[in-house]
Amino acid sequence: MGGVHILLLLGTLQGFQSQTIHVSQIPVIVTPEGSSVTLPCNYSISGAEDITIGSYRWYRHLVRTGPEVSDSNKDFTGRISREDFDEFIYNRSASITLHRVHVSDTGMYYCEVTFQHGGEISGHGTGTNLNVTGESLTPGLSFIKPNI
Repeated sequence: MGGVHILLLLGTLQGFQSQTIHVSQIPVIVTPEGSSVTLPCNYSISGAEDITIGSYRWYRHLVRTGPEVSDSNKDFTGRISREDFDEFIYNRSASITLHRVHVSDTGMYYCEVTFQHGGEISGHGTGTNLNVTGESLTPGLSFIKPNI
């Protein structure tokens, strides 16, 4: 009987280990100072497509150890818009929009997606290099550099 329990436990652990999150981000975005810019982040899950308990975070400079890009960070308070729950879960989008960007917002931004499914699984993108220029262009106009 003990062998059956061990096989069931191993099957559960193997199923958990095969669950992965792939997070994709646009490599470079250039936008003028004062504009609003969306930092796209999309993800896919393999091995656990039906999970609905999750969250996402954005970091500046370094994943997990860099400053979090959120309203609780004084550098971004009142300047962040996040996807709503349905957009996050059903459309697999973890994008944020930065409003009234400053040249000092220039840097690397990393999206991290985390889900609870028999344990925690997470993944993060390779980063988006946001370049805020001092130029004044049409308000709200941003450029996304193609991945060549």
